[in-house]
Amino acid sequence: MDQDKVLLNEDAWGYLDDAMFTSSLISDKERQKGEVDDVEDIYPRTKEEALYMDEQLQHAMETAKEPNEENFAERYGMLREIVDWSLKRHSTWKWSLIAGALLGAGIFYYFKKDQEEDIRRAKIEREQVKEWHPIDVVQTPFDKCPDEHANNAYSLRLSAADKYKMYKLIDLKSSVEYNQKSSKEYGLRADTAKLAENKEKYLNSQKSYAEKAVQKRAEYDSINAMDFKQIHEMAQQDLARRVESEESHGNTLYAYMVYLLILIPLYIITGYPYGYSITRHRRRSGCMNIFRKVGFGIASFCFGTGLAMSLLPDDIVKTTYSDGHTETHNESNAANLVILALKFGLMIVGAFIFCFVASVIMTIETFYGLLENFNWKGLMAKVMPPKQTNGNQ
Repeated sequence: MDQDKVLLNEDAWGYLDDAMFTSSLISDKERQKGEVDDVEDIYPRTKEEALYMDEQLQHAMETAKEPNEENFAERYGMLREIVDWSLKRHSTWKWSLIAGALLGAGIFYYFKKDQEEDIRRAKIEREQVKEWHPIDVVQTPFDKCPDEHANNAYSLRLSAADKYKMYKLIDLKSSVEYNQKSSKEYGLRADTAKLAENKEKYLNSQKSYAEKAVQKRAEYDSINAMDFKQIHEMAQQDLARRVESEESHGNTLYAYMVYLLILIPLYIITGYPYGYSITRHRRRSGCMNIFRKVGFGIASFCFGTGLAMSLLPDDIVKTTYSDGHTETHNESNAANLVILALKFGLMIVGAFIFCFVASVIMTIETFYGLLENFNWKGLMAKVMPPKQTNGNQ
């Protein structure tokens, strides 16, 4: 009786086979032997393949004389489940990535507010330089120039032209001497090098540092010869560049913050691909999942280790007094303080890795989601319908 049912469904089985071997993931060898090694390969990769499978399943059901026959019903049910899943949209976005993006936006907002203070300070210093009063600015011979700055040199450098000039000269002298010393050291290494390739490398470094020393000495002599007007103009240009740099940095932080805030809704909107699209890009999704797990694992390790360091106990000190009574109290261990200082660095590193991984994955998935999950041609056709032509022309 069961064999009779199978024979009655013979034509319907042909449609089931067509549906089963539709996917382009299936190799010709598998088609020839009539078996699929990996069930995952049965899933269609395109909308056309999914619709074709759906059509073949409809023909199979219409043709079957005994649709309830066990083997037929089992095969049909499996393929119908695959087709239905492939033609539906599925949520692929993850809350953990959104949390990372929100944390990143919060970090950029914090640094942007902090940067505003740097911009304000830079503008104040620029105005301070503009208000310099003309004074006589003397020259300082290279050998008479101090080797290092005084303790308050940085804070006083903008108070007058002579102090700003001396600050620049000390920096340049330090650079000249450093490059001369480095050039001499590489020259000695070249003299004792046994390998020709090492000797050539050392000689190139010697030459490079010697050229830098000459360049910095030329800059020293040039600035040393400047009068008040030239120093004033140079300082104003330096401070103007600093303001521009600080503002550029602030704008960059703001742009990253806005980017992450815009990325979050786009990531969610584009995170509903069709099943066949998920199948087509399962290798890319697998790579993203590995990147996410590894990145979040490293971030969790850094953050967790830093958090655990805050639990290190203080030393318990027992003190015995002359009258015989004793007291105990806690004292911070100096070694613990060094370790505790590392905890903040580890926690910050962990937070940055978490944000970085989340933003990279969201950017990639949103980009491909915009390309693949929307019918842009159809949308453009609705927005910009084709122009009507006059048949009489």
